[in-house]
Amino acid sequence: MSSAPYLRYPHLHEDLITFTAADDVWLAPAAGGRAWRLTRDAAPVRQPRITPDGAQVAFVSTKDGHSEVYAVSIDSGEVRRLTYWGNDRTHLLGFAPDGRLLVATNAGEAHRHQVIRALTLQGRWERLQLGSASGVAYSADGSIALTTPYIRPNAHWKRYRGGTAPKLWLDPKGKGSWEQLLPEDTAGIVDPMWIGSALLFVSDRAASFPKKAQEQANLWILEKPGAKKPKPPKQLTFQDEATGYVRDATTDGERITWHSRGEIWIKDSLQAAPRRLEVTLPGTAPAPLSLKPTENLEALVPDHTGDASLVSWRGKTFWLTHREGPARALAAESGVRTREPVLLGGTDKAAAASDAQGEDSLEIYTLDGSAAPQRVLTGELGRVLHLVSDPAGTRLAVVSHDGWIRLVSLTWTGRKATLEATVTEVTRSTEGEPQELSFSPDGRYLVWAHPTMWGQKTMYRIMLLDTAGTSGPVPVTSGRFHDFSPAFTADGKHLAFLSSRTFDPSYDDHSFDLFFTGTVRPWLIPLAASQPPPFGPSAEGWRLSEDKESKDNDDAAPASPDFTAEGAEERIVPFPVPSGAYTDLRAVKGGLVWIKEATESGELGSRRHGAPGEQPADQLIRWDFSQRKTSTVVEKLDDYAVSGDGSRLVVRHQDAVTVQPSAKQVEDDDPERVSVDLSRLRFTVDQAEEWRQMFSETHRLMGQQFWREDMDGVDWSAVGKTWRPVVDKVRSHDDLTDLLWEMVGELNTSHAYVIPQGASPGEERQLGLLGADLSAAEAGWRIDRILPGDSSDPEACSPLLAAGVDAQPGDLITAVDGQPVDPVFGPAKHLVGAAGKPVQLTLQRAGESRGVVVVPLASEAPLRYQDWVRSRREYVADKTAGRLGYLHVPDMQVAGWAQLHRDLHHAARGEGVLADMRYNGGGHTSQLVIAKLAQQVVAWNVVRHTKTAMPYPESAPRGPVVLLANEYSGSDGDIVNAVAQAIELGPVVGVRTWGGVVGIDGRFDLIDGTAVTQPKYSFWIHGKDWGVENYGVDPDIEVIHDPGQLFRAEDPQLDRAIEEALTRLQQSPAAAAPALPEPKVRH
Repeated sequence: MSSAPYLRYPHLHEDLITFTAADDVWLAPAAGGRAWRLTRDAAPVRQPRITPDGAQVAFVSTKDGHSEVYAVSIDSGEVRRLTYWGNDRTHLLGFAPDGRLLVATNAGEAHRHQVIRALTLQGRWERLQLGSASGVAYSADGSIALTTPYIRPNAHWKRYRGGTAPKLWLDPKGKGSWEQLLPEDTAGIVDPMWIGSALLFVSDRAASFPKKAQEQANLWILEKPGAKKPKPPKQLTFQDEATGYVRDATTDGERITWHSRGEIWIKDSLQAAPRRLEVTLPGTAPAPLSLKPTENLEALVPDHTGDASLVSWRGKTFWLTHREGPARALAAESGVRTREPVLLGGTDKAAAASDAQGEDSLEIYTLDGSAAPQRVLTGELGRVLHLVSDPAGTRLAVVSHDGWIRLVSLTWTGRKATLEATVTEVTRSTEGEPQELSFSPDGRYLVWAHPTMWGQKTMYRIMLLDTAGTSGPVPVTSGRFHDFSPAFTADGKHLAFLSSRTFDPSYDDHSFDLFFTGTVRPWLIPLAASQPPPFGPSAEGWRLSEDKESKDNDDAAPASPDFTAEGAEERIVPFPVPSGAYTDLRAVKGGLVWIKEATESGELGSRRHGAPGEQPADQLIRWDFSQRKTSTVVEKLDDYAVSGDGSRLVVRHQDAVTVQPSAKQVEDDDPERVSVDLSRLRFTVDQAEEWRQMFSETHRLMGQQFWREDMDGVDWSAVGKTWRPVVDKVRSHDDLTDLLWEMVGELNTSHAYVIPQGASPGEERQLGLLGADLSAAEAGWRIDRILPGDSSDPEACSPLLAAGVDAQPGDLITAVDGQPVDPVFGPAKHLVGAAGKPVQLTLQRAGESRGVVVVPLASEAPLRYQDWVRSRREYVADKTAGRLGYLHVPDMQVAGWAQLHRDLHHAARGEGVLADMRYNGGGHTSQLVIAKLAQQVVAWNVVRHTKTAMPYPESAPRGPVVLLANEYSGSDGDIVNAVAQAIELGPVVGVRTWGGVVGIDGRFDLIDGTAVTQPKYSFWIHGKDWGVENYGVDPDIEVIHDPGQLFRAEDPQLDRAIEEALTRLQQSPAAAAPALPEPKVRH
């Protein structure tokens, strides 16, 4: 590769500089020249720091599953692991005055708190009383500068002005007395550094909207921080759009270094001009990657008889016979992605969408590979979302990203069989993405599920187009219900589909609610009004003998009758099967099949926690028209496809692909069940070429899906041109991920994410955790505190409190699985890879030892969260003598909904409710939460022999509702607070929220499975207009916590919320049950 590598995280020491590149730590002369590798782990690394004595480089690596701190000797190359903390949010910040490493970590903390630990190069650490931080720096006179944590780096959401933008704090004497510097700044401030008495930092504070939106993050300097009359900071660097954001700046006390767009810059003094570091890194070209056939296997499309399939695998299209035979590549290039493969009827051709020319084209292939692919309609269809062929293989129905459905007619002319494509526009959906297109067996009709109303539950109706006619599409169903998955029966006379039309509610077990599940049933409509359905009463009855005429005409494509549109909705009939959770209905020979989803587990999966055996799997159900009943033909599957003649099924379950008859269930040893050998799929990827394709697709997707067509004023084409050359520097997937984050960050918008998928490096070596706070003691490691569990949350169960363990604070852990506990690292060193596995601990109490078996946790986060909630609930109860109820909602997803209901019933019994939305991570359920909290008591229910009168509604708050919010209340956590203010539910106490309300749906991923999101759903809120995005929600009552607040027992935000609720109760007492009236009859 000719381009220099993508360089990050530089740090200077004397004549050396360390940095990261190609997933390794490097060292080079500070003047430039040839660099050499210090590590060879091929795992993401960050924040290398040369130790003050110049002998070692400390760094953070993910090679063992979590983000842990390591140190490598510059002379010998020996690498030592310094931490066994088992946490993913660990960052190396620099050095304390005594030479210890300063590390910000969430290990052992609740929520997003990143507390500073001082770590020796021998592995011993101390939790410093500094506060939650993303950066910290000590000056020579003992002053401490600290920047608060961010949710993501400032370059990943550029010009961010929301409540979580890192703030700059100063402790002038280093004794815990904090003052905020630049409190009026809304821009994020990161990377605090001292050079002499001057405080430097990085910020994009020069940027503003709309006129100065091109400004970048630069270095700034405060000459006398903390002065009574402070001077405004001065800009020290002036990087522009050509050079990009200053990122991850560090100093050695005189010089400053940083990286921008994969290049390292050095400022040799405050007065010197920045210079680019020119270094040569040998051996960084990414190695070719051999793909695994079971990973990124996207689709299998069987041929007419089920003998072979068209396979879409990591953006490549192959032809694979089901029994033996080679795998033939039809389209397989590292830098090209093909998608949505289809066979052109029973012909010898196939089609797929391809981005070989930068925009989507339709590519046509011959299955035997005898002719070169032919490409048509490049850039004319937008992004192809769905592609289906008619039975003759001469027409394709295409759904594009903009909602258009089009018919593409294919013709081959001349001796060279030149392909020509003619496009006919069918209709456009303005309410979402049309789905599940299907042709009738004779190719006359095209049907699909058409969105009629988008929302949390998008509604679809069935639409039909007579391609032989001149009229447009007509509705088959009204759209009143959710109708989907249409398919014509094999005889072409009927249209079957799934519909959510069952209204049979069940009572909620936890609260007085009713809910609907299992609402889907297969339905059928005869195309002709005079055609009877193929089940139910019949004038001629139903044959017991075989239909010989039907058997003789098996190979003939049946002609579908004219569709009678009038009264269609009234003609639909349900199949005589119970309603359930069904998806993916398709026609097979002699019947229909559909997936029956496993419903034993809920959204969290906790119903089966601790239950032995495999999780229940989805099943494939067959409806047989001759037998007029259902049977299970596949017991376990993830996906399936049907051969063109409907006789066979291609079934996927986990990593296995099998072929079987569609008419019956077969056992594993049945010769009719064929296991498809996927190992015949082979391809070696040129990673650099694939990364270029991924960059282009990310850019293209954002341009197509961003919530505003004008990209909110950003010149998106220019952004692509700026960043495209930088892709040539990329040497690892982690490099690419960082680059893509920074590119989409140019939109100054929330929810633009890049999330790698699949197993992380060292995942099998992740630590098992004991759910306790431990400390080193003379004879072992002492249990200082055992986190209490919550039996209603299966993930929040402490291993040391399990039955039979009987561990207590003060006990010593002296051995793990018979090995003496390491005196420095404790039990953690012996729990590598132990999560979820039985482990024997030797406990010592009063000089006596005994062995116990525990099962360590993969994460302590649920335990520490429930412990925090318990502490806040008890805090409120103690402060108010039980008058106020407390509840916390951690997110607006299913976990948050579950947590709300753990406490809502009891909290509502108080005179008022404190609804804590701090640290709320967002989601989509805020309207449900608001509906619960906004209820008001308007009646009472009194029962004899029962002491307590029941309010109506039962879970309505009796008195004031006060909400709490902080900078980590985000997305739907922003919305819930804004809506509470809009409807005057109650005041919000705390600080300004995150400010991200342009939502996403997770519809798209890249060729290797990396998830990329496009901000698509923007929120306008009464009283806020469009102003919550990139700003947040201002509290009604502001209470700022300084960094040291984390270490104090009091909670000023909660105290102020309590005060407000009690004040409101004085003004308007809580609703209370009235006294009984006088008896009607008095003597």
